Amino acid sequence: MPGKTEILPTIDECSAKAKDHYKLVVLGDAKVGKTSIIHRFLYDKMPAKYRATVEEFHQGEFDMNGTSLTLNIVDTSGTYPFPAMRRLAITTGDAFVLVYGIDSQESFEQVRLLRDEVLQFCNKRAHIIVVGNKCDLEERRQIKREIAETLVEIDWEHGFIEASAERGVNVIQTFKKLMNISKIPMELTPKALEKQRRKSLPVHNTQPTMKDKTLLKRNSCNVS
Repeated sequence: MPGKTEILPTIDECSAKAKDHYKLVVLGDAKVGKTSIIHRFLYDKMPAKYRATVEEFHQGEFDMNGTSLTLNIVDTSGTYPFPAMRRLAITTGDAFVLVYGIDSQESFEQVRLLRDEVLQFCNKRAHIIVVGNKCDLEERRQIKREIAETLVEIDWEHGFIEASAERGVNVIQTFKKLMNISKIPMELTPKALEKQRRKSLPVHNTQPTMKDKTLLKRNSCNVS
């Protein structure tokens, strides 16, 4: 009809509505429990033993009202020998979990740096939750909860939670909160998690080959 303007959805809006895959990137210093948090969430168990992660890819598939929603979770290295790998994960991520250990001031300072890097490469529109892991180690605490929570939620305007992968405390709540912040249309019900965990999906180690390592070293100065 003349005089009536029809407002059509943008391409970005259509893509967002149709999206059924989300990439969550887990970042943090070495030995803060990044891998343990992922394993506790997806498989309800801890890794058999500690080993340094270069980069691992996990996938969780959840049925939502007859449709499937996939979470791709990238477990990044805590030592960052290849900045090109980390930045590729950041630039392709939908949401970010920044992990520190409450028993390590150094790991909390690393979270500050990682946050700056995420915001730099995501145009300051990143969906972030900061996790203070190892809350079961209260006697070793170096980071006061009140200080961290105020900084993250008030100053940074991100989500914050303390958790214990070792005891399974607030691990599911961490991902629930992240999905709420990111507006990912998924409810982590006990039934959905149980069904996902029975699948026991494999872990894909994306550790670079010697050839890849050479290329990454050669090119890392261009993106650092």
